[in-house]
Amino acid sequence: MTDFAHYPVVVDGQELPAGRKTVVTVPVFDDLDDSTINLVIHAVVGARPGPVLALHTALHGSEWLAAETLRRLVEGLDPAEMSGAVLALPVGNPVAYSSGTRNTMDESDSPDLNRSFGGQQTWIADLLGRAIVTNLYRNADAVMDFHSGIWGSGMGSVTCGRDFKDPEIARKAYAMATAFGSEHVRRSDFVTKFPGPKSGVGYAGEVVGIPGIISELGGAGFEPGLEEQWAQGNLRGIHGVLQELGVLHGAPPRAERILVYAGVIRVNPRTAGILEPVFPPEGMMRDEVAAGTLLGRVWSPYTFEVVEELRAPVRGLVDMVSREYPVRPGDWAYIMVDLDDPGCVWVEGGSAP
Repeated sequence: MTDFAHYPVVVDGQELPAGRKTVVTVPVFDDLDDSTINLVIHAVVGARPGPVLALHTALHGSEWLAAETLRRLVEGLDPAEMSGAVLALPVGNPVAYSSGTRNTMDESDSPDLNRSFGGQQTWIADLLGRAIVTNLYRNADAVMDFHSGIWGSGMGSVTCGRDFKDPEIARKAYAMATAFGSEHVRRSDFVTKFPGPKSGVGYAGEVVGIPGIISELGGAGFEPGLEEQWAQGNLRGIHGVLQELGVLHGAPPRAERILVYAGVIRVNPRTAGILEPVFPPEGMMRDEVAAGTLLGRVWSPYTFEVVEELRAPVRGLVDMVSREYPVRPGDWAYIMVDLDDPGCVWVEGGSAP
């Protein structure tokens, strides 16, 4: 017997051997083409008992590149050096992933998996959500969710919740977020604001009772060297969280000063066209811009005229950048952190705001 609640590690009724890497295929439902929709979980179980960290990517099917992060993670982990386990789900929504869309392309009331946790219907997103809860969340002590890799847009934030009914969950989540090593942490309301505890990490914290964070670091379609910097940042962040939990030895490399903020402001197009970026992606979460600064423009592929300018609404940092690509109204373009917001504060690396 051990003091760790999730040892031995059991997934889909299968006890996983210690000191090994194992792939577990969990069937969820049979589709119309007679194929079985599965969750494929890569388990790395350490030689010694310890905490279990669950990780998943691609709850949104268009965020395809994030699976690369978990591939590198699993390949690089050595079970002999671990006290605990990692359960990695590279494709959380295989149905949307196969169509390259954010949501499942069905007629349900819950097409967005990351807004459907806790759903009790038999729609696809509800089924996938329940399978993730059963096989990941209820077998883990903490969770990390990755929302990066959509083509044409990149983000630079790490997010944790602050309004869980159990304040200890919020405290642990913030510790995970700072252990990620970023100089910027978004500390938001996961339960009392949209979508409530229907997101993956929101449900994990409020209902299952385990802390979690969201990494939105990175994007696809940018200069390869920049994408590699983002990929390495995610891997360093995961290792920092594993050190914070005690799965890996060592202390996580926290930043000396961390900007903590609650809200962001989206700067999305109102008009369809080709988005032409002006703000450089290398400046994401690095270069401060003044209110009114031109971030990008939208031009018509038919008339070649500029039909819209996207300008910074506040003095702040740019938390989402874009490359040139076609957009419709509301599509991803830019996100701003308001540096003059009272809830935006700098703190010492190990302290809470």
